[in-house]
Amino acid sequence: MAEIDGLEEHNVAPASVDEDTEVEDAHDEEAVLPPNRYNISSYGWDSDVEGLVKRLKRGNIFIPRFQRQFVWKISEQSRFIESLILGLPVPNVFLAHDTKTKCLNIVDGQQRLISLRNFLEGKFYLTGQDIQKELQGCYFSQEVAKSKGSKVLSYQDARTLADAVLHSIVIKPDPAHDDPEWGSEYNQSIIQIFQRLNTSGKPLQAHEVRTSILYGQLDSLIRDLNEHLAWRELFGKRHSRLKDMELILRFIALRENFTNYKSPMPKFLDNFMEENREISEDRAATIGGAFKNAADFVIKVLGKDGLRSDNTFRVLRFDSVMVGFDAYLRSHSNTLKNEVVERLNDLEKDNDYSWSIEEFVNETNRIRKRMERVCSIFGA
Repeated sequence: MAEIDGLEEHNVAPASVDEDTEVEDAHDEEAVLPPNRYNISSYGWDSDVEGLVKRLKRGNIFIPRFQRQFVWKISEQSRFIESLILGLPVPNVFLAHDTKTKCLNIVDGQQRLISLRNFLEGKFYLTGQDIQKELQGCYFSQEVAKSKGSKVLSYQDARTLADAVLHSIVIKPDPAHDDPEWGSEYNQSIIQIFQRLNTSGKPLQAHEVRTSILYGQLDSLIRDLNEHLAWRELFGKRHSRLKDMELILRFIALRENFTNYKSPMPKFLDNFMEENREISEDRAATIGGAFKNAADFVIKVLGKDGLRSDNTFRVLRFDSVMVGFDAYLRSHSNTLKNEVVERLNDLEKDNDYSWSIEEFVNETNRIRKRMERVCSIFGA
């Protein structure tokens, strides 16, 4: 079952990142591209922090679309910056030379580089349980501090940070491995390196990989649907690791193709998103309308807590209610709240449905049976 705690951590600094809720049923396996043989070269490049931040702000160092969202909390950013001020070594940054734009695309190190830019621009001050006392509460300089009375780094510490050298490995990929549709930004060797580097630290979640690599019309549709008011009321705050977007994909994939479902669920979602990456406008409009109507109907019939129990978001209930309500709306021109509630009760008493949610809930036969019973009971 999936769990969403609904807790939020606020930092006093303006660039804080909310503490995410947990979704247990959203598996974290990464999508894996087929292995290949690559002909790439690389070289080392050292640059000071000030120079890297200037290049990042100018766009000479570029954040490609396959990168995940910025997810570091203020405390994590502060810890990294403290390491540079203390003179401690930090991991290499990986960049890729883009033969088309001549920019350096970030492959690994986005969280670190954005942290540096944020701090040098005064978007937060150093904070965290383990940060040295004399650094606590310090902005980078008076020029970027929020007020004249704000605490700032000493001149020596500010120069130490600005002059700190980060070692970068610059990769020159073979253009022959550029994606035929999306070009050099999606060079397959770079995607391979990106995935493999992200098996440590804060590993990418399954949908972060999908939305990074399978960027297209379906991804755009999911992002649009994620802003729908009824969905936001049902799910809660936007999830920085894209769990809410993964659930939207799950609804679409089950609605459109549950008869061909084959476990594991993450691979099913990977395949569906890849096969439908460039979905037509007409189909996108139909699917988008179905999701919105189902979410609206859940609010109308069950209220904003209709997919929760004990303040816990239930993914199996999400599957059943959203797909079921969609089936009901498609087969009934006149919708009756009491009738829908009765059908939901009938579903929960159904022996086949009960079997499908007992254990191994994403196993092939159980998913197919669950969706079959849902569509039969609500769509009749």
